[in-house]
Amino acid sequence: MEKLVLVALLLAGASAHAQQAASPYVFADDIAATLRTQPDQNQQAAWQYSRIGRYQAALVAHEKGVVPTPRPLPHADSLAFAAYRPTNAKAYILKRAQHERILIINEAHHVPRHRAFTASLLPELAAQGYHYLAVEDLLEDDSLNWAARRYPVQATGSYVGEPNFGNLLRTAQRQGYQLRCYNYGFSREGDWVARIRAREMAQARNIQHILLADPKAKIVVHCGYSHASEQPDPEDQTRWLASYLREYTGIDPFTVDQTSLSEGAGNPYYQPQPMRESAVLLDARGRPFSTADKYMSVDAYVYHPPAAYIQGRPTWLFTAKRQPVAVASRVQVPYPCQVLAYVAGEPAEAVPVDIIELATKADATALALAPGRYRVVVRSRSGQVQEFELKR
Repeated sequence: MEKLVLVALLLAGASAHAQQAASPYVFADDIAATLRTQPDQNQQAAWQYSRIGRYQAALVAHEKGVVPTPRPLPHADSLAFAAYRPTNAKAYILKRAQHERILIINEAHHVPRHRAFTASLLPELAAQGYHYLAVEDLLEDDSLNWAARRYPVQATGSYVGEPNFGNLLRTAQRQGYQLRCYNYGFSREGDWVARIRAREMAQARNIQHILLADPKAKIVVHCGYSHASEQPDPEDQTRWLASYLREYTGIDPFTVDQTSLSEGAGNPYYQPQPMRESAVLLDARGRPFSTADKYMSVDAYVYHPPAAYIQGRPTWLFTAKRQPVAVASRVQVPYPCQVLAYVAGEPAEAVPVDIIELATKADATALALAPGRYRVVVRSRSGQVQEFELKR
């Protein structure tokens, strides 16, 4: 039996503003207002939109800021690319991973879909013997707390507050992975090139330490953008994590890019494919397409098709277990409001498993929830708060 608790905090003036400032989640109208006055804040806006479940808004904000309009492919390149055929990305990666020791897969920090895809790989990778997940965004200060606490909090990492990132870590925990942070221990002195070099080398050394302690370890590395690139940047010869890791360990990592062939990336190779699911593009000999981005040298690119939507959410959020749950009929605070679903028993500083924003009572936007018990917190833009329990 569900229990409804209404905490009608009729706050006004400074008190209401103080409560809103305490929340790590910004309302969509406030993000848009900041963009109107600070149009150079597109990347920050895209990141903030992604944290409140506004997937499309995140893509649009990012495109306006840094993504150039792609030039059409030259005719010869277009013909060559057309010869590639899609195959299921998850199946391809899992098959390749059987024979690897280190799998490096990247993300764009404003695209939660990339985290959801990595999470979908973890159960079967665990069955193949992968028992370490090294994550760029885990903060060293929280790494020791994780083993005892077993759920992510806002202090776990800069990007971990986005629900799909938190769910990636929860999936890893359920599958028995040992979580490892690796983005620490480097100098921030010198010019830009020197700082990048110091960071990449330290990251690789930190992952190497896993293998020194456990020589038979199989490791999944979830990183951002170019850290997955195996070859130096063609313009300034900058080397990245994957390159140094191969040098230090003697292991050639299996590298996978998700950032180049996703919607919003502005890549001329991002063209319609006859699949609704994520794919790797293969030639007639079964070799993956690997030239989507001259700045990214990886073994395979994942093509993520444009998102379809159901009940206001991208369908990639939903699985056989994780289904849409509409809650607008239960909201008793003014609109617009944010709805945050927490695992029952986890505290306020935990990362929600999902967040949506509702504009009106008729808004059909749904939470994406797996079976379980949840504490749902609804907060209005004017500062009122409601809590209720939900069982799915």
